[in-house]
Formats: sequence, structure tokens, C-alpha cells
Amino acid sequence: MNRSGLSRFSRFRGRRARFEHDRSDRAAQDERLRALCRTAKQAGIGTTQALAERLSRDGVDLDIPRLAGLKAALDGEARPLKPDVFEAGAEIPADALRLVERALDGQLAIAGFAGFSGRIANLFDYARENRAGTVARYIPELARQDPDQFGLAVCSLDGQRLALGDAEQAFCLQSVVKPLNYALALALNGENQVHRHVGREPSGRRFNELALDPDNRPHNPMINSGAIMCAAMIRPSRSVADRLDLVQRFVASAAGGAACGFDEAVYRSERQTAARNLSLVKLMDEHDAFPEGTDTGAALDLYLRTCSLTLDCQGLSVGAAMLANGGVCPLTGHRVIDPRIVRNTLSLMLTCGMYDYSGEYAFSVGLPAKSGVSGGLMIVIPGIAGIALFSPRLDRQGNCVRGIEFSRRLIEDYPFHIFAGVAAD
Repeated sequence: MNRSGLSRFSRFRGRRARFEHDRSDRAAQDERLRALCRTAKQAGIGTTQALAERLSRDGVDLDIPRLAGLKAALDGEARPLKPDVFEAGAEIPADALRLVERALDGQLAIAGFAGFSGRIANLFDYARENRAGTVARYIPELARQDPDQFGLAVCSLDGQRLALGDAEQAFCLQSVVKPLNYALALALNGENQVHRHVGREPSGRRFNELALDPDNRPHNPMINSGAIMCAAMIRPSRSVADRLDLVQRFVASAAGGAACGFDEAVYRSERQTAARNLSLVKLMDEHDAFPEGTDTGAALDLYLRTCSLTLDCQGLSVGAAMLANGGVCPLTGHRVIDPRIVRNTLSLMLTCGMYDYSGEYAFSVGLPAKSGVSGGLMIVIPGIAGIALFSPRLDRQGNCVRGIEFSRRLIEDYPFHIFAGVAAD
């Protein structure tokens, strides 16, 4: 077993957070920089500009927070690549140096990023041609969305990034926020307390159906009743405004500091059409499903407000990559949630994340994912990357039609299905 508790049999490995790296003394750091410069020279990289260009070709975004020191060292006119360029590594964290080493060794999370980007762009174009499905009608504000909008973003564990189409168009997260709400509830309450009040089995029913499990709990946190229950366990003693602020800051942290907004118009539209969700609250209250003393009205209100939080594909892909990275945000290097919480969250995304299409998606695509009726889709490729898509065209289950199309083609081209390894030649 290694220091993280993972055995050699563990397939998926994330990058450690900044504070989890061993501290190096100055002499060791200097030797590391000399070795890095030698490796770069052997690869034909002799200047700061050449190294920056190599990282850019590999998809590494030097503007991300965790690489600020590296970017400062490489900026400006081209200089010979020597250890003193990095000021002996005084302001460059160990994780940034490890990233450069992996890039020079061809060991980044996504190898051959240029070819990968080209293929993803082709898959994106294929999916764009699918014009089936319609926008969500039961929330009036969502019915106004442009059905032809389509965006995609990718973020790898090493901060390699790709954006296509309407990737910078912010949209309401809707049910895509449910895995993050669940993760936050686990962090605040612990696994036993959360699952005393919400199950972890696929329901096999519509996401808003009036039904509880045999223990009178919501079936899982990825359907409306379970998500309302999770909202009830997020700092219940505080005001709804304070609780929403906590969720909003948590989502922004998961997304590497991306702007996480709030769409007041969608929230009001949801409040006016919340009869089914209100019925779910009454059903759970009637069966004593909530923790004792829960303000059920506040729980429902918080749930509706979190569904009205907004991100764009770029931010959401970083949140997905955070989950793919075991809870460490690839842009900041900070740990957002514990690995155990990530494991639980991904397990439920795999089995329950795609409404009553979850079993088919797990079978044919084999990746943890979560969709929402605004057209958002978050896909997690454990140990590799996160992908986010946005297209308001929905199928009858409420999933993004183009997202499903893209997912199927992705798995045909890359061995990302979690059981792909057992079928390898």
C-alpha cells in the first residue's frame, strides 16, 4: 500500500493537493530544477519561450492559479532555460514542477492533446447534427432557451483545457447541481447521517415521481426528493440566504473560482410551478423522512435556489475534473472534498445520474454523469478529465440529446468505459 492507502490494484489515480506534497529542501529543489532543464534540452527545448509553447501545445493553460509562479518565470522575452530562470523554485510549488516533468515525459493526463482535441471537435460536430428533442416546457423560463445552443468544454487532471461552441454561455445547473449538493451534505453531516434519510438505490422511476423506498426515504440523492433531503441537511440552522451562499461558494471552489451566478427569473419560474416538488415534501414529511426539526419549506426553497445557480461549460468541466481528480481542483491544486466523498458521489452518478436512463447510460457509456433539464451534462472520466456539455434539446427522459450522442461516440473512440480494461485484447 502507498501513502494514500491505494494499492497497486487501484486503477484510477488522482493528483495530490498542494499541501499533500512532500516538502523539498532547497538543495533537493535545485537538483530537481537542473534535472528538469536537462530533460528539456534533450527534448530540444532550450528557452523559456519554447517551454511555454510546448506546454501550450499540450493543452496546459498557464493562466490557471496553480501555475501562476511558473507563468511568471516563463513570461517575457525568450531566455535560456536554466535553473536560475525559476529563481531556484522559490515561488514555484512542487506540483507545478511535477506537471512540467510529466509534460516533458509525455505523461500528462491526456497524451497527444492536439490529436485528442481534433477528435473531440469532430465528435462535437457529429453531435451538433442531431436536432432531435425539445426544450423543457414545464418551467416557463427554461422554455425560452435557444434550442440550437451547444457548448462543450474539457478539463484534464493536469489543467489541459478545450472549449468548443457556446462553452462560455452560462446556464442554470438544475439537476446537475445535485451531486455537488450531495457531496456538501456528506462533508457537513457524515455518511451515516445523510443516508439515514436518503437511500442510494436507483429508483427506476421518473425523477419527480411521488414514491419513497421501503424505508420511507427518497431512493437516492439524484432525484428531486433526495436532492430536497440533501438541501435540508445543509446548515439547517442558518437562513436560506446564508445556506445558498455556502452552496454557491462551494460550487465556485469546485469550478476553480469560476463565476457561479444565480438566475432569479428561473428561480421565480420554478417557484410558480413547484406543485410536484411541494407534494414530494409533503410525502416525505408525512412519513417522517426528514431529520427532526427540519423546516421543510426552507429546504424546498434552498433546493429550488440551488437549481437556479449558473455556470458555463468551462466552469462545469473543472468541477467534473475535480471529481475525476479525487476531490482536488486541477486549476487551484486545492482539495475541495475528501476522496471518500468523491467515491460515494461518483458511485451514485454512475447508477442514478441520468434519470430513468441511468442503467442504459451506465451500460453503454460506463461513466459517472449527471444531466439537468436546462440541457447541461457533466461527465466524469476518473483519473483523466471532466467534460461538460450544454444543449437545451432534451429527450423524453429529460437528458441532453446531443450530450447522449456525444457520449456514445466518445466511448467508441476512446477506452473510457470503466470496464473497458477487462475487455482489452
